[in-house]
Amino acid sequence: MTGRTDSGREGRSMPSREQPHQGAPPPDAVADVVTRFEAYARARAARDSLLPAARTGPRQEEHAFGALQAAVSRLRDSLR
Repeated sequence: MTGRTDSGREGRSMPSREQPHQGAPPPDAVADVVTRFEAYARARAARDSLLPAARTGPRQEEHAFGALQAAVSRLRDSLR
């Protein structure tokens, strides 16, 4: 070690993950979008299930997609 600093890093400040970003989305809104997305993904995957009892119809898939769209809209609104 020569005691020199890495000149490529001097003068640059990296944003800290601990500092909240202005306009950060509420965690509840993000969690809601993730939950709705997972429900939609399950409904879509079950559409083509080999087991007839596990299949979902187009209405369930449309309902899950509509709920996902609504959750995304709420998330966008919370950022404004």
